[in-house]
Amino acid sequence: MRGGRELARRAGVWTAGGIAVLHASATPAVAMASGREGVDPFSYILLELAVIILVAAAGRLVAERLGQSPVLGELAGGVVLGNVGYWLGSPFYVIMMLGNTGPLFSNVWSSGLSLAETARQVYPAADMLPGGSGHRVLDILSGPHGHELVVLGLGVWMFSNLGVILLLMMAGLESSVEQMLQVGPAATLVAVVGVAVPFGLGVATSWWLVPAASVTTHVFLAATLCATSVGITARVFKDMGKLQIPEARIILGAAVIDDVLGLVILAVCSGMAASGSVEVGDVLQVSLASIVFLGAVLLFGEWVVRALAQVAMRVTPEHVKLFFPLVVTFVMAWLANRIGLATVVGAFAAGLILSEQHFENERGHGTATMQEVIGPLEALFAPVFFVLMGMQVNLQAFTQSGPLLIATLLTVSAVLGKLATGLAVSKSLDRLSVGIGMVPRGEVGLIFAGVGKTLGVLNDALFSAVVVMVIATTLLTPVALKWSLARGGAKARVER
Repeated sequence: MRGGRELARRAGVWTAGGIAVLHASATPAVAMASGREGVDPFSYILLELAVIILVAAAGRLVAERLGQSPVLGELAGGVVLGNVGYWLGSPFYVIMMLGNTGPLFSNVWSSGLSLAETARQVYPAADMLPGGSGHRVLDILSGPHGHELVVLGLGVWMFSNLGVILLLMMAGLESSVEQMLQVGPAATLVAVVGVAVPFGLGVATSWWLVPAASVTTHVFLAATLCATSVGITARVFKDMGKLQIPEARIILGAAVIDDVLGLVILAVCSGMAASGSVEVGDVLQVSLASIVFLGAVLLFGEWVVRALAQVAMRVTPEHVKLFFPLVVTFVMAWLANRIGLATVVGAFAAGLILSEQHFENERGHGTATMQEVIGPLEALFAPVFFVLMGMQVNLQAFTQSGPLLIATLLTVSAVLGKLATGLAVSKSLDRLSVGIGMVPRGEVGLIFAGVGKTLGVLNDALFSAVVVMVIATTLLTPVALKWSLARGGAKARVER
């Protein structure tokens, strides 16, 4: 009885909080519609960031109370915020839901074109007809407060991109070049199978479900199935106290290689999307650039960064663990983009070559590590990305059987593709647990989906289907892995 009252009380608190958040999120639109002069446009960005951070924090709290990954709470909070704001007709949320926000905002940022000209470039001709999503967005942006909405969108979009960069850099910090080079043959084989099989299943599933889509769409949709979330997998094993069993070590080692292979695939797919066609020369060029870039990072990156770190410690000793890693990450992200790769590839590579050993004589932060110094920044901005991804999931797409079928079959392909990795390990190990441990896509799958949507390769229905697949695989893993390791036939054991 007491538990029921407590649950009801919490539900009431969350409901009231949700109403307050949604009311606050509509404030920018109300303020812009009021016609007041002299209002700083940046104030809209600050308010919207406050709303997004509040939604992310609430989502994380609920997810953790339910024993789920915090990223799921951030996603779910974004889905609720975006859809309710869209249903209420708030102009900002309409743009975020219907607009190809990445191309729209980046084109406005980088070109001198008007909003109307930019929208006509971004949206297909069919969407620009009366009643189409592009036409509706253009009407809003052409209104008296269109420029304020663009400023608001650009601000949130840039903070979201910053969150992705920090997220991938922190993921790179969790491993090192030595660990990458020392991973055993079993982990390498698991990683290769964990990329090849899901990719093949993804292409076949996409071609069957959306035969009219472009080859680039088929390939990009398949690429979203290749990722494995290092963070989610490690969190599950840590919570279960089984980080030292051989199955866990193989999975974590394979997940690191899996991410690198996935980033190479992402780079190739991004190059294909940018060229507008599948050109063997373009694919080889991007593939070669990926190999050369990552190879140079693995072979020479640490040596270069170590030398630069010594200089940085003399220039700014008090805050070197904050400034230097960020400078390296931003420069690496820029460099990766200049040679045709995604910025997240450079950020991940920067994390790999940064090491605490570079700051052996540094005393400014005492015993604090780079993760502890930079972690608060990542914790602040990365949720903006996840909430923003959730805000673009249109639940109306699932009122039709098509998107729901795509999400279901993508999830099945995603699970089967990773379960096949268990066949790559010795029979003396628990093959099923290895396969299940590779299943969660988590934040890496979301990054793939976000890049695909930004490039205009994945439409709203496909993007929403991928997000559902990510949520399903992330939710499935903790329950399935606990069952697998606890079952009578499990061979998992602590390695001595």
